[in-house]
Amino acid sequence: MIKETLSLTEAAEYLNTSPETLEELVDVGSLPAGKIGKAYVFHIEHLRDYLRAEIERQTAERREYARRIAAGEMARSERPAVKTASGAAKSRYGRRGRLPSLGVATA
Repeated sequence: MIKETLSLTEAAEYLNTSPETLEELVDVGSLPAGKIGKAYVFHIEHLRDYLRAEIERQTAERREYARRIAAGEMARSERPAVKTASGAAKSRYGRRGRLPSLGVATA
């Protein structure tokens, strides 16, 4: 028999995220969940739908970014922060520091 509902911990593992992040997604309404007693219950189809939609949304953002770079509308260094489903913007791309000097003289 295929399991159709998952606990908070199981759903977080399925989405490869933390239970805290999953609770945040539920709190802002990005992911449907029911509370049976004291525990959240997630339907596997809702998790699949969320995952599919999030992948498509982020892919569209990357394509738009690449299109704007190719059109000269923005520089590669102006890459925007990645918007998460909970609405928070998180920069996945940290600042790069200067490369260390390797003692090689440049002309």
